[in-house]
Amino acid sequence: MLASKIHRATVTGADLEYEGSLTVPPHLLEAAGIVPYEAIHVWDVTRGSRLETYAIEGLPNSNDICANGAAAHLIHPGDLVILATYCFVPEPEVDQHQPRLVFVDESNQIVHGGPELAGPQRRSPAGG
Repeated sequence: MLASKIHRATVTGADLEYEGSLTVPPHLLEAAGIVPYEAIHVWDVTRGSRLETYAIEGLPNSNDICANGAAAHLIHPGDLVILATYCFVPEPEVDQHQPRLVFVDESNQIVHGGPELAGPQRRSPAGG
C-alpha cells in the first residue's frame, strides 16, 4: 500500500555522472518518513515518465531535488515530480492504514500535509 508521497516537488538538478538515485532534502525525507536508501517511485508529471530508484539525503537547509545517474535522462530541472513509497500492511490493519502525504510549493517547501504527518517520524521500509 502507499506509505508516503511527496506531491509535485520541483526538480532542481540532474547529474548524469553520479552513480544513481534521487537526492531529496532532509526536511522532506523526514516529513514523509522516507529513510535514505529506501526505494522510491518517481512519477514525472511534466514528461509522463516513471522510474524507480532510491532516495539519498541532500544537504541540510537545501531545497534541491536532483536526478542522478540514468534517471537524469528521464527527469530534468524544472520538472514536477511525485515521489512515492510503498509498504506491506497486514490485512487486519488495512482499514487503519494512512499514508503520509506531503504537499510542497515550487520551492520544495512544505505547504501542508495530511493528518498522517503527525504520525511516527520513521517507519520500516517495505518488507522490513
